[in-house]
Amino acid sequence: MIDQATWLSEENAYALAEKEDDCLFKGDGTSTYGGIQGVRSKLLGLAGAVDAASGHDTFAEIDASDLTTMMAALPQYAHANAKWYVSQTGYQLIFQALAQAVGGVTMLETGNVQLRSYSGYPIVISQKMPTSTGDLSDEVMLLFGDMSKAATLGDRRSITVKVDESRYLDYDQLAIQGTERFDIVVHDVGDAATVGCLVGLVGE
Repeated sequence: MIDQATWLSEENAYALAEKEDDCLFKGDGTSTYGGIQGVRSKLLGLAGAVDAASGHDTFAEIDASDLTTMMAALPQYAHANAKWYVSQTGYQLIFQALAQAVGGVTMLETGNVQLRSYSGYPIVISQKMPTSTGDLSDEVMLLFGDMSKAATLGDRRSITVKVDESRYLDYDQLAIQGTERFDIVVHDVGDAATVGCLVGLVGE
């Protein structure tokens, strides 16, 4: 027998978590994202939007100097819990490429599991960050900083599941709906003159 309750709860949780990540990283304040303005949109035009070197507008062109500039821009108080946030594409073309160029053992391995990190800071993979291998001019390509200090997720109502046995009666099927109510506020990314808890690298 298939454990349908577990399967459905996992599917609902995954779909809703994906929407939360959508809003956090890609939200532009429109109804598509429930009026939420995410970190990438919020950073543009602020002091925390760090320009890459001239001509560095693709992942493959980002180098160690660009990453060092990002780390230097982040205030000291945000370094204790800082992480990198990047897509799998960005991770392979930036961090893995830099590691391979150095040669030798460049990653800490524990129990045959490679821990993703760069310069001592963990790397978090999110496919809600840019995945294009092409021109990313004027876009926030990757993030660095303390997300827990920069943004807050409020859960007004946890996951609610409803079952309707009548809608698809002719097909001997059930309709199952999972919903939640949440909001995300990006509140500490600084302003036009001051860098906050998160910085983003903008393609040039």
